[in-house]
Amino acid sequence: MSTLSRVVDRTESLYRELVESGRGLICIHDLAGVLLSVNRAAAERLGYVPEEMVGKSLDEFLAPSVRPMFGQYLDRIAHQPTDEGLMLVVTRAGEERIWTYSNVRTQDGGRAYVLGHAQDITDLKRSDARAVEAEALRSVAQLSLAAAHEINNPLTVIIGSLQLLLVRGQVSEETVQCIERVIRAAEQIRDTVRNMSRITRLELSRQSPTLPDVLDLRKSSTPQV
Repeated sequence: MSTLSRVVDRTESLYRELVESGRGLICIHDLAGVLLSVNRAAAERLGYVPEEMVGKSLDEFLAPSVRPMFGQYLDRIAHQPTDEGLMLVVTRAGEERIWTYSNVRTQDGGRAYVLGHAQDITDLKRSDARAVEAEALRSVAQLSLAAAHEINNPLTVIIGSLQLLLVRGQVSEETVQCIERVIRAAEQIRDTVRNMSRITRLELSRQSPTLPDVLDLRKSSTPQV
């Protein structure tokens, strides 16, 4: 065997190993969506071996919520040379994962097929979501602390003044009952303000089917166990 042949064989071997061990999905499917080949690493990430996936339609490995859209993808890739986007796959264990794909339609010996490449971006998406939530929490916390300071100062004066009136006995019995109700209401406001300053996460609740969800202060400020 010539030196050139050995180099070519070695290069092909390395390329096959790269394809098989790559973390991304590298596959070939026909225009009906039936998988003709799948790299080993991607199959294992889904909980399968390549032999279990080859011969099956790609949509069998998609999340049920997106399977109805698979036909639209096949129509696009049949009429245009490339297609890219996001797909929601489901592992053998039932976990849904987000993959970004970039596929190319090609032809060999008169037969058309699709070269597919996809990358799992689930962790990145989750990281982005956590960053957005952290920024929202920071903004809510800053607003809550500022509001608590502005509310607590006059509220303390109101409660203290009303309690002083009761201690001095300078009001009638009927007025006493009214003042006590006002004090209880003011203390509820104080507790609400206290919860505002203890927000550690964002928990939403629905108050009405016609209104958007609102921040649930009690849940958002209760320590998780």
